[in-house]
Order: sequence, then C-alpha cells, then structure tokens
Amino acid sequence: MISKKFYINIIIRIALLLATCFAFLPFLLNPERLFTNISILILLILQITLLFRYINKFNRDIFEFFSNLKTNDVSFAFHDKAFPNITAKFRDEINFIRKQLFDTRELIEIQQSYFKTVIQNAQTGIITVRNNTKIDIINKTALRLLNLKPISLLETLKESHPAFYNLINQSSAGTEKLINIKSDNKTIPLSVRITEIKQKKNAFKIISFQDIQSELDEKELDSWQKLILVLTHEINNTVSPITSLANSIEKLLQDKTQNTISANEITDDILKKTHDGLHIISQRGEGLTRFVNNYKNISTQKKLHIEKFKIAELYYNLELLMKKKLEEKKITLNINIKPFDLDVNADKKYIEQIFINLIKNAFDAIHTNVGIIELKAFKNDNKKIVLVISDNGCGIVDDIQNKIFVPFFTTKTNGSGIGLSLAKQIIRLHGGSIEASLNEDNKTSFIIEL
Repeated sequence: MISKKFYINIIIRIALLLATCFAFLPFLLNPERLFTNISILILLILQITLLFRYINKFNRDIFEFFSNLKTNDVSFAFHDKAFPNITAKFRDEINFIRKQLFDTRELIEIQQSYFKTVIQNAQTGIITVRNNTKIDIINKTALRLLNLKPISLLETLKESHPAFYNLINQSSAGTEKLINIKSDNKTIPLSVRITEIKQKKNAFKIISFQDIQSELDEKELDSWQKLILVLTHEINNTVSPITSLANSIEKLLQDKTQNTISANEITDDILKKTHDGLHIISQRGEGLTRFVNNYKNISTQKKLHIEKFKIAELYYNLELLMKKKLEEKKITLNINIKPFDLDVNADKKYIEQIFINLIKNAFDAIHTNVGIIELKAFKNDNKKIVLVISDNGCGIVDDIQNKIFVPFFTTKTNGSGIGLSLAKQIIRLHGGSIEASLNEDNKTSFIIEL
C-alpha cells in the first residue's frame, strides 16, 4: 500500500536524526561548546518536527480524501502529485472505488431528475408530507387543482381547504375517499388516496388525488339514460293498455256513425265489457302508483341507526327465520365466520333486510336438488368487514351483470327491480360497497364490504 519512496524518505530522515545525535554526543559534556550544543539541539528538534510533518501530511491527505468521499464529494482525485507516497496498485483501487461512487451518485441524480419530472408532469395531484408537517413535494397538478402557489407546510392548507387538510391530517394509510373542495369559485370533486412510508425517524404520507368531475358526469348521464329507459318502458307498459282499453270502451258506446248511443241502447253486454275494461284500467293505474311509490322508496335518503352487533347473531337469526323455507326447498345453509366473535358497526335492521332479500333471490335461483347457500364473514387485509352470501343456483348472465343494481331492472315476472338498488344505496350510506361475482364453480356471490 505505502510506496518504497515513502519508506526511503522515512529511513533517510531517521538516519539523519541518528547522525545528528551521534554528532551531539562529543560536545554534550563540554561546557565550552555551549553554542555548538544549542545549534545541534535546534537541528535535532527541527529534524524531528519535519519528520512528524512529513508523516502527518500523508495522514492529512488520506483523511481529506475519505472525508470528501464521506460527504459525496467524488470530484477529489487520488492522483500521483497529491499522493506520491502510495503504490500505483493501491491508487488504482482507490480510484476504482471513487469512480464507482461517482457513477452511483450520477445514477441517483439521473433517477431523481427522472422521477421529479414524472411527478411534476403527472395528471394526478401528488403531495408528500413529512411527519404531518412539512410538504416535501407538491406537483403542478396539485397546485392547479387546489389553486395554490408552491407551499412548504401542511398547515397552509388549513385556511384555504380545511376539509382536505383534516382528511390528510387525520387519515391513515390506505384511506380512499371522495371529497369536494372549493377552487377558483367552483366545487371540484376529488378522489383522494393516502399511503404511508417510513424512513428511519421520518414518516411520510403520499397523497394522490384527481378531479373526477368528468367521470361523475359520465356516470350520472349513463344512470339517467338507464333510468329513463326503465321509466319509459314501465310507463308505456301501463299507459298503452289503458289507452287501448279506453278506445275500446269509447267504441262500445258509439254507433256506426261514431255518435254516442242513448241510454236505451246500452245492453248488458256493453255494461259488462265497460266494467271489465274499467277494472283493468283501475288495476293498471294502481300498478303505476306502486311503481311511483317504489321510486320514492329508492330515491328517499335513508336514516341509519348505527350499532355494534355480532355477525353470528345476524346470521343465525336469518337461519332461524328462513328455516321453514330452507326445509321446503331442501336447501342447506352453511355459516362460516372468522373469527366467530366478529362484530360490525352498522344498521342491523337494514343489513338484515338486505340479507333476507338476497336469500330470497338465492331461493329463486336454485333449481337443483342439492341447493347450498353459504354465509361468510371475515376481515380483509384493509381491516374492513366483509360479508358474503353465495349460492349454487343458475348464476347471473354476463349480459345483465352490470344492470342488476339499476333501479327497476328485474328478470323476474313479478319482480319490482328495487331490492338490489336499495341494497346498494343502503350499503353506500354505510360507506361500504356491494358487488356480485360468479366464480369458476358457477357460484353466485354477493360481497358486501363495510
């Protein structure tokens, strides 16, 4: 590691020191040679000082080089003139390490520049917050959506967007929420997602959000179109026969010249047909009234009574309630709850009604001699309660799977088409979700997440 030149210099300096010491001995006890003694002593001290300085200079150079490496200053070269006292092989190894550090630092800077460019130009708003106080990154989209200039503290959001500030400050990792903010004199609906990472002593929240107004408008338009189709269909089904019957009754009470017949000309047959027609009109009118009332039920905001209850209590009450029907149809009801004492905060009355409707739907779907309905409950990875009802019935046709939650859509002859719509509305009021799926075993499942 140390070059021969360095060792030779040290040996020469030590040899000179020894020579000076031996030269000093003859004069040491001679008081008449005081000046000579002092001169030789000074020379000795000077040689010792120069020796230490020579050694220390090499140590300082090495220390400075590694200090520069420690502070990532890889521009400090380990060249011949600066370090003449080490071997060429050792110098090459050090330079190789220096180059590796330089390349690594350059790669990190390129990656940081790349990710910074991607983040700044992303169409999603991105904010990173350190320890719930300092904002490290806030990209252009975030500033535009929030109508802000660059900020460095989370507290700054409190005045302009208090709801958004509270969501960031109080929410934990995995939070997904829709929130409305005021920006540039208009309300913007945002879909917000919060994740967390920890690095050493710092905790970072990464908040990503985007304007979903266009998606909501598209969904709203699609919902209206579907609803209008259903309303039009139902009203036409009611009004068309009423109009036809009214025309028929009108013709019964007209003569061949389309003039109204007299009371004497009204026969029992005409009266009977008129009565039957009016009866049908009355029934169709009542049907339309029921339809309107069903629409009122599905559009009225429900009030929830939230309480904590055991899921086992809910499921076994359902089993007792449906016991007679299960025996009649020879259907087995299996219950699987993990853990068995799992509980949930919800409106028990509404959740029970949803499951009653889903079990009745399962009854209608099962046409096999070995009918099975399964009720399951567990906690998912996001710590949310999942309630599942499955059956081995005829399943849901792919063409209608995306329509089953549309109000008034039904495949049953006497169905109202509001059961699943109401279920979805109630679950959404709980802040949860409900979806239908068909697995490989042809089992239909309704999955509720609360």
